Amino acid sequence: MPKNPNVIDYHDQMIIAHAVVASVATLITAPAAILIGRYFRSRSWWFKVHVLLQSVTAVFVILVFSLGIVAVGSGGNGNQLTGPKMDPHHDLGLAVLVLFLLQFVLGIGAHYTHSASPAHAKDPAFPTMTTPKSALRHLHVVCGVVMTALLYAGVKTGMDEWDMVSDMGTLVPQPVVVLYWVIFGFEVAAYFFGWVMEPIRASRSRPSSIDEREKVPA
Repeated sequence: MPKNPNVIDYHDQMIIAHAVVASVATLITAPAAILIGRYFRSRSWWFKVHVLLQSVTAVFVILVFSLGIVAVGSGGNGNQLTGPKMDPHHDLGLAVLVLFLLQFVLGIGAHYTHSASPAHAKDPAFPTMTTPKSALRHLHVVCGVVMTALLYAGVKTGMDEWDMVSDMGTLVPQPVVVLYWVIFGFEVAAYFFGWVMEPIRASRSRPSSIDEREKVPA
């Protein structure tokens, strides 16, 4: 039974704040950073915008994790990361935090690591994957994509959890769930469309190294 029907207590306030910030990071800043890298690497401004979005997402991820811990603690349930009350949603949150910090550090390292000469890669079909570059860059991309996938999963499991733990006893409105799936589908489709279109874009662009396109004017 609901603890406080029709009353938004401290526990629910923390969950709502946690959910709002998580949704912004998951549906706006994190995918925007990835799609900027996917579609606009030939533009001089792409790297600055990518770093800005990543930095904002970093703040959001840390804030989301902190709010989640506070919310769970306010309900008298410890941290739910260990013990009999272990929760997959909170495990996902911890995994997102670790992966995001890892890919953030890898991204910084990759930016300051020079790629091997692309002279041996002659008009590759998929330059992002085949152009010689530091292994850090590949790891940064993989961690970023996996982390974003876990963010999506975290939001979905979070909506399910609200239905079970809300002190008000309310359910997530169905339009919110539908909107989540619409945005999710659009962003995933946009990413894979950019990946499929990469050979076409590569064939139309003149050869240039990825490192040169990443240089940021002083």
